[in-house]
Amino acid sequence: MNVPSDPKLDGFDVLQTTYKTVQGHGIRVDILIPKKPSKPGKHPVIVRFHGGAWAFGDSLYMDWWPAWTSDLALEHDAVIISPNYRLMPESTTNDILEDLEDFWTWLYSPALGNILASHATPTEIDLERIITAGESAGGHLSLVSALSHRDRIRAALASYPATDIESRKFTVRDSDNPPFGQNVPEEVVTAGLEAYESGNPVSSTSDPARLGFAVGLIEHGKMGRLFARGNPRDDLYPMKSIEKPGARIPRGGLAIVHGKQDSVVPASDTERFVARAREVFKGAPGGDKIVLAMREGEHGFDTVVRYEEQWIRDTFKDAVETWLE
Repeated sequence: MNVPSDPKLDGFDVLQTTYKTVQGHGIRVDILIPKKPSKPGKHPVIVRFHGGAWAFGDSLYMDWWPAWTSDLALEHDAVIISPNYRLMPESTTNDILEDLEDFWTWLYSPALGNILASHATPTEIDLERIITAGESAGGHLSLVSALSHRDRIRAALASYPATDIESRKFTVRDSDNPPFGQNVPEEVVTAGLEAYESGNPVSSTSDPARLGFAVGLIEHGKMGRLFARGNPRDDLYPMKSIEKPGARIPRGGLAIVHGKQDSVVPASDTERFVARAREVFKGAPGGDKIVLAMREGEHGFDTVVRYEEQWIRDTFKDAVETWLE
């Protein structure tokens, strides 16, 4: 993919490579390196996952890239590493989880170090200082990563993450409150399932028709069933994952932002997840650093939010401080 021209990328050099190949299909990862770091040494890392209902999007789909993510990285000379992953319905959520695991393996492999060393300004990253982030489905993957790789990750940030894919929003038709107030005919979803399921792996798309299909899955209550295809592991369900014996979170905790008027991922789902996580992890490392900021706004409200805004700095304070220790 050509690197898009966008102010959110202005402060970075962008390197692109593949971290795995499936059926001859390479899955891309983007590496954003600050052009003018303020100090020498190893760079902390932000691992950022894109959203798109697990069926749409790209790691450099800038319409959904929060401005604060770039601000946070530049303020702390951090390298952003943003992977793509296989999308539904061509692939299952177990395939997505497999991609995540392969990404984490790649992150610690010599391949990444060699790419960074060959950059015009040789760069080193500090794999002891990793924070995850993501929006919507990407926020879900940020939490999934934090719960399954809590010893590698210092803290997790998430914007309006899907935490309970078995909730009513994803399993029952709700044409009275569709995503973004836009109704999608059910035949679009049915035709999309038939067309897309017969295809080869897809890990990047910005096709508007595909976006309509993705939000239609939610409106017509079909997302939960599609997500569950292939009997996915409990690791993919944060509400279940936190209940597993021995469950832990990163010591820097979880910091979540969510819009009160969200029509895609109900704010109430996130509130329930946070309340339960605080109960489960009370007294455990990171348990006192589970933060939720509810703000006025729709799904995606934080794409224009700058990190200089005090409320988001306050929300992420504990997570960021632990990340940078």
